[in-house]
Amino acid sequence: MKEFNIIKKAIKFAGKKIFLKGSKNINFKADFDYFTDNDLQCEKYFISVIKKHFPNDNILGEETCKDEKLEDRTWVIDPIDGTHNYANGFKECGIQLAFFNEGETKFSMIYLPYYDELYTCVKGEGVLLNGKKIVTEKDIELRQALITFSSFSHKSNIKDMSLFSMSEISEKVLNIRIAGSGCWEFACILRKRFGGFIVINSKINKWDLMPGMLMCQENDLPFVNKKLKGIEYFIVANNDKILKFAEKKVKESILKFSVNKQK
Repeated sequence: MKEFNIIKKAIKFAGKKIFLKGSKNINFKADFDYFTDNDLQCEKYFISVIKKHFPNDNILGEETCKDEKLEDRTWVIDPIDGTHNYANGFKECGIQLAFFNEGETKFSMIYLPYYDELYTCVKGEGVLLNGKKIVTEKDIELRQALITFSSFSHKSNIKDMSLFSMSEISEKVLNIRIAGSGCWEFACILRKRFGGFIVINSKINKWDLMPGMLMCQENDLPFVNKKLKGIEYFIVANNDKILKFAEKKVKESILKFSVNKQK
């Protein structure tokens, strides 16, 4: 596939020549949220590559084109996922993207430059890590599972939902983690390092989930991507037992604090 081969070269180039240079130049785009100069440079580089080869394609990117619609022939780009980790010297961060066409995600990539791990996935062909197929064994027991939550939110109701979910879930699992980078957490799920990955927010951006979702689907990992009481939640787990338990607790948390907020 022409699109796949072109962007595979581009993501490795962006990782080695832009990402790995590091960055401390930050700009706030909202309270408690910022981007680095390399977020912008990576995204602009991808846009230039895509427009050179596919000038009529649509691009949905976190930094410069986040309001574009998801339609056929759309490139979904998260130039640096885990920006707060990246800017503060943590290696749990990376680049992720997906190509959407004909109503579905055709392929996706996650690149973790600090580890030189490139996860690639073409729909129907499984998941590759640096060119070698990986299969996820689905045998983690609930009491042995590490469950990771998405980056902590400063929104009061989302914070309450997340904290309550963590507390309830922690009673039955090995422990809770907050890694701060969805692409790294997806990679850990695929490699059976985490038993589950949970995101709770008022809105979950497409660039945060689409690359990893396709990979989880290809490796037959169970997941849900739903909305309840105006709150969006995504959960992927190593197996159905963990997923069922986690979703029950997340739904209870959403219902509990949605009701309280309305009173």
